Amino acid sequence: MEVSHIHELAITESLLKIVLKHAEDNNAEKVVSVQLQVGEMRDITEEWMQRYFDYLSKGTMAEGAKIMIRTIPVTFRCEGCAHIFSADIRKGDPVCPLCSGRRGQVTGGNEFLIVSIGVI
Repeated sequence: MEVSHIHELAITESLLKIVLKHAEDNNAEKVVSVQLQVGEMRDITEEWMQRYFDYLSKGTMAEGAKIMIRTIPVTFRCEGCAHIFSADIRKGDPVCPLCSGRRGQVTGGNEFLIVSIGVI
């Protein structure tokens, strides 16, 4: 198993625990969906997250729930002009589109948020 998949498995296990706790605390009978916002830097795919969730949730009230992920792009704040911009980090160092600066701080793209848990 690749390192990234081991990481996804651990994250999915934690996610399932949180989902089950909130569902139980709210007297739900079944979890039908989980909506997430995941930063691009997390390198998490919906396909693998769903596979692991399906495996780990067998026999629980979350069995069969659909995982939906909205990917949040990586954003930077340029140290030269303070402009905030998104960039594809797979294409090399980010370049500010306003001043062509090459120094910046990451301001987004590492999120992992549960947006909603659909229950019945």
